[in-house]
Amino acid sequence: MRKIILTALSLAIILILGGCTQPVLKGFYQTEKDVNGYFVQISIQKDENSFIEYIDNREVDRGTYEKTESNVYKMTSDKQNFEITLNNDNSFEIIVNKLNDGNPIKMLNIGNVPVTFPSIFDDVDEYKTLLDE
Repeated sequence: MRKIILTALSLAIILILGGCTQPVLKGFYQTEKDVNGYFVQISIQKDENSFIEYIDNREVDRGTYEKTESNVYKMTSDKQNFEITLNNDNSFEIIVNKLNDGNPIKMLNIGNVPVTFPSIFDDVDEYKTLLDE
């Protein structure tokens, strides 16, 4: 009987602690579906506190980030500064005015490994202008 109680107590502690884990900003995030014909992607290098933002696999921005409070991150680059709040499902929202008229765009975590794309496109400058305000 004592063994059953200890097993149940251990299982309860594991479930409670497992349910309390905070999501971690890392890996690769992408829009769930296209936003007016574009896919936005953000690759997070957790070890370097850096990010690369892509639109349709074209690098449009890169910078660093810092955690300012629980689940809130300040993203800083030469092109833009913005904050994100990481949700419990490891998603967050960003705003790209020219893509979605200032409405939030939901970014889903696709995986824990950051992804990069080769610079083989000759129209990258066009995509970078989408971040201009």
